[in-house]
Amino acid sequence: MTDKDDTTGESSAAEETAPTFEQLGAERSFDAVKLHTVVQSYLTYYATGSKHTAKAKRIDTERFLSFLKHYHAYPEVSSLKVSHWNHSSVQNFVEHCLAQAEAPTTVSRRLATLKHMGRTLAERIPGFINPAKEVKPPKIQAPRPKSLSVEEVQQALQQAALRKEQRNTFQRRRNEMLFVFLIETGLRADEVRLLRLSQIDENLEWIQNVRTKGKKFRNVYISSDLRPRLQHYLDERRRELSRFFPELTIGVDKKLPLFISTYRVNPQEPDSFLMGSKSIWRAIHQLSGETKLHPHLLRHSFATDLLNSSQDVRLVAQALGHSDVRITMRYTERADQDVANALEKKNSHMPEEG
Repeated sequence: MTDKDDTTGESSAAEETAPTFEQLGAERSFDAVKLHTVVQSYLTYYATGSKHTAKAKRIDTERFLSFLKHYHAYPEVSSLKVSHWNHSSVQNFVEHCLAQAEAPTTVSRRLATLKHMGRTLAERIPGFINPAKEVKPPKIQAPRPKSLSVEEVQQALQQAALRKEQRNTFQRRRNEMLFVFLIETGLRADEVRLLRLSQIDENLEWIQNVRTKGKKFRNVYISSDLRPRLQHYLDERRRELSRFFPELTIGVDKKLPLFISTYRVNPQEPDSFLMGSKSIWRAIHQLSGETKLHPHLLRHSFATDLLNSSQDVRLVAQALGHSDVRITMRYTERADQDVANALEKKNSHMPEEG
């Protein structure tokens, strides 16, 4: 179904002068107040203008009033009272919208509008309880996170190489390594940003004690394919640091970030060499082709590739540092077309009739 701002004359009171919430609350019995008057006041304060959100609120409340009119078998919307707006009517409205084949996201938005209207009134009208507060929105299946194809990864690396040809600076060489490091380890951008050299073991096999979002620690494996590139970057990094440390000791080096920024640094303060969060985002985004890149997309790509190769959700959860495997389960979701293709492949083995 498509939304239209098709307000009928029955509830077009938004064109009239709306009473204030204080005036509504002064009524002897708020439950007996005409519901379309309450809606009118809400729309006057929260849904004026032509912006998408305002228009959506007008549509959602109109849909609800129209539903209530039929639900209670009244000839006019103006017959509805505040008392007709209760938990049961809101729950039935949600089920009605879903039965009319409205998208779950649309129904969730309609419910959010009613919840906001109810919460607004509850804050201003003494004794009024939000009728929509406990109504649950429809469950929406989270789509599988997008990941990069092999071709898209190659395009990003080609863009990195092109940028180095144009200007072969340490920053651009570092950004290329940052892209490879993120997609090969699955680390979050901030986990990489805060890494110190001391967390890389001597054999370049493990990143030790990476702190997760849940304030736990995990070790992250460095693949054999990544090690030569990492060693090359570390050599480049040390040469860059020699500009600030003529005699860089191992002790000082280990306190510095793995991925360094040399913008306005103070050699006496190791943290001044940290890259900013926005700098990491820009470093990855600058390698975009047709697909717009960002650091978390590389983490999604790592997770998808690891799941496809291992078929082990718990292994992927551990590699990503997820505290709950249910978070990782979203990578197992398949698009409708994937299901259709699998069924076609299955049925291709069936003998033909006749």
